[in-house]
Formats: sequence, structure tokens, C-alpha cells
Amino acid sequence: MNYIVMDLEWNQPFDLRRTIKKPVFLHGEIVQIGAVKTDEKYHMLDTFKIIVTPKYYTRMHSKVSKLTKITNDDLQYGFSLPVALKHFRKWCGEDFVFLTWGQDDLGMLRENMMLYKLDTSWLPDAYNLQIIFDDQISKEHRQVSLTDAMDRVGEEALIAHDALNDARNTVCICRYLDMEKGLQEYSELQSQMQSMNNQPVEKSQTAKVYGSKEAALSDPELIEFSCPYCGGKVFCRDFVTQNSSKYICIGQCENGDELLVRFKFKKWPDGKYTASRIIYEMKEENREYYINKKRRAEEARAAYLERIHSD
Repeated sequence: MNYIVMDLEWNQPFDLRRTIKKPVFLHGEIVQIGAVKTDEKYHMLDTFKIIVTPKYYTRMHSKVSKLTKITNDDLQYGFSLPVALKHFRKWCGEDFVFLTWGQDDLGMLRENMMLYKLDTSWLPDAYNLQIIFDDQISKEHRQVSLTDAMDRVGEEALIAHDALNDARNTVCICRYLDMEKGLQEYSELQSQMQSMNNQPVEKSQTAKVYGSKEAALSDPELIEFSCPYCGGKVFCRDFVTQNSSKYICIGQCENGDELLVRFKFKKWPDGKYTASRIIYEMKEENREYYINKKRRAEEARAAYLERIHSD
């Protein structure tokens, strides 16, 4: 049996109004497939890379193009998804499983195949290596980016957001993992990760558009809401940056309960933002995660101020 370490890049609509909703809600359209074929010892046997010409999101979103370096001209020389997948399936061979970094690629692949009404029955088992990496190396109970993972194992990453480069980087990570153990325990690890990551208590998407993330985080309509448990009013406080598009905070209910609240932002081509609010139960691991994030943010700010004053 071989392992197919697969990575996809996909284009996205320019705005919500242009999102394809039938026959499937098309979050993105694949524009590049990259993969590395390895043997059972994770020795590289072959590579695969192909440009896919999209049918619906035919012009590259500027943000995606900047990340992937894929241009509109590149798309002219691609293959349609049915043809690209025909070549990919033949290249994969008969006996294989997929290894991916993250869970989005397989979902995107299935979504795109459904768009074309393609047979998905040939798709093999797939394993998200983020889960094994978290269990054996990072131990943070969260998703770690591939670039961050490469840095943690002391390897220089190939340029990210190229499908083949990302697949090669993922193969490199395999050398630092006990893959036999990880794959044997995968189902259990996956269940543990889902439990630790929590299922949100409530999700909501605001229809408002904001000029900045700061403006959104001062809007009572977004940051004040009813407690999903007792109905009391919740006030958000102590916002901490989780990453470039997410903030987390503590939601304090007027009846004394606390919640972990995440605000996720999407920036549109006109520079405006939309926001979603995701509410989690304040479990001990959530509190610890928030405290660590806040501490790191405070340390980074203190170091920054020290550099300014020393200059």
C-alpha cells in the first residue's frame, strides 16, 4: 500500500452574492492539486501537480492569487476538474490512503466532485496529520499550521500555499512522527481532539458590515447577547488576538456564568469586514487556552514597548 500525501488550493467567490448555492453550496473551487506518493516507510516515490480550470469562480480572487501565486493566465492552461481527477486517480494507483494536513482538503474535494456529479466511491480512507502531530509533538489540542509545524521540528519549509510544496512539507513532518502508532490510534485521537476542541454552543453570523475589526468589537449588537444557558445578558471583555482573523474573549453573564467567545472575521475585496460569533462552554481547557493566549499577547506587547523605549 502507498500513501498519497495530498494538498489542494482553491479559489473563492469575490463576495457572498456570487457564491454558488446549487447544486451544492460551493465554498471554493479547486484550482490546483498537489500530491506526493510514498511507500510504507514514507520514502518519496513520485509527485503530482496539476492546475485545474474552474467552472464558476473563473477569475482568481486577489487574496488567493497573492497566496498561491496562481494567476488568471495560469488557469487558461489547466484541465477541467473531471479530467484533472481522471489523471490524479490513475496516478494514485490501486492501493492507497490519503494523508492531509487539516480536514478541509477532503471536504473541498468531495464538494467539488458533487458539483460535477462525479463518483466519490473510489476515494480512500483519509488521515488528518494535524491530529497525530498534536498528540505526539505540539500537545496543544488545536490545529497547528504546516509552516508552524515545520518550524517546530526544525525544518525549513518550502514556500507555502503551493499544493506540491505543502504536500512535500507534510511528508517531511511524517519523519518526525511515529506514524504506525498514530495511524493505529487515529480514531481514538480524532474523538479526543473533537472533544477537546468542543462543539460550539451557538453560532451566529451578523449581516452588518464593518470598516474595521476594531469597529466590530465595539458594536453592542455583536459583543452583547443573551446567555444560551440562562438567558441573561452577556458582556464580552478582555479581547485577545487568536490569529489575523480571529479574536477570543471571556463572555461574562449577568448571572455569573462565563463563556469562551470567538469572533471570526472575513475581509472582503472592498476592505470591509463581516463577522461571526461562536460561543463555547467555559471548560477548564478553554480557560487555560485563553489565559495562555492572553499571557503571550501581554509578553509580546511588553517586548515591543521595551524595544521602542530602548531605541
